[in-house]
Amino acid sequence: MFGELVDTSACLAATVEHLVALDPAPDVVLATGDLTDEGTRTEYSLLADLLAPIADRLLPLPGNHDDGPLFRSAFADRLPDSTADGHCSYVVDEHAVRLVGLDTSLPGHHDGRFDDAHEEWLDSTLAARPDRPTLVFTHFPPFTSGITFMDVSGLAGAERMRAVIATHPQVRLLVAGHLHRTVQTTVGSTLISVCPSTGNQLGLDLHPDRGSAVDEPPGYQLHRWDGERFVTHTGVVWEGRRLDLTQFVASIRARAAQGKSFPKR
Repeated sequence: MFGELVDTSACLAATVEHLVALDPAPDVVLATGDLTDEGTRTEYSLLADLLAPIADRLLPLPGNHDDGPLFRSAFADRLPDSTADGHCSYVVDEHAVRLVGLDTSLPGHHDGRFDDAHEEWLDSTLAARPDRPTLVFTHFPPFTSGITFMDVSGLAGAERMRAVIATHPQVRLLVAGHLHRTVQTTVGSTLISVCPSTGNQLGLDLHPDRGSAVDEPPGYQLHRWDGERFVTHTGVVWEGRRLDLTQFVASIRARAAQGKSFPKR
């Protein structure tokens, strides 16, 4: 849809290169859907090449632009054997926090649905480990953003999903995509954070009759777990100027190590 605005493949390649260069490196990379435009075999083949440098850390979910069967085939080596039937939802338990991927995409549609099967799966999955800090990742955000054309074609059953999340306070963070903008809200005690796109962004326009796509830089989010809470940083991939503060950082760390304060000079 937005091919004339940005080269989404080039933007994704630049984002992957950026993520590979991060130090410390992220333990996992959550890819929350719309990993292709039309869901074709050719696109998934290209996608595999673009994601190869981070493939060993990738946890993917389909979005409304993906094709369910081809998605499962393309990511067969990254989806657990316990992946749900009927929707591509799964759990990863090998990290400091429990990672729950929830697929609410609807085959043949650009809107999504949280229905009885999703509710039963999510509720039972979360109830199985109420003691474990948990991050839920999904494609469709379960709230009204104010970007009207995205909201009306978004997630049916969002209220039901929010009700499930609210009854499981061990869900410390829910992350989503779809909106092509950085957006935050809460459900109960859970923070919801929407990641910007690695391609084009949507214009920040809350007028109900308008909408736009813009060529703001590709974005990503880093979710840092410190043992008690998540701290989320939103980054952009751009070629702007950078001032190296390494020496200044060293002086700050040295002063802190000595227990000294930081008076103005």
